[in-house]
Amino acid sequence: MITHYEDVNTEETFITQQEYGKQLYNNPRGISCKSCHGEFGKGQQLAQYKHKGKLQEIYAPDITELDISRFKKKLYSNRGVMPKYYLTDSEIEAIYEYITQK
Repeated sequence: MITHYEDVNTEETFITQQEYGKQLYNNPRGISCKSCHGEFGKGQQLAQYKHKGKLQEIYAPDITELDISRFKKKLYSNRGVMPKYYLTDSEIEAIYEYITQK
């Protein structure tokens, strides 16, 4: 019979880095990464519009193949339609670990 919590859980945290990353990916700061980049970060269509009679489409890119430095650079960039989330380095690393898990 186990009488102490420490005997069961030797980890420092209750959830894994990937689980934390999944939570952040699904709803960081009230706006979901998943809304634009899809369930697993592979990208998806965001919008359609007509320009000079031709149908145009806007897509969120696949973010699963980026290396960590490029991933961070894209998050810190003020260009494009990507919203700024003001994530910490540990939050960014958790999201990166989640979307790049194989």
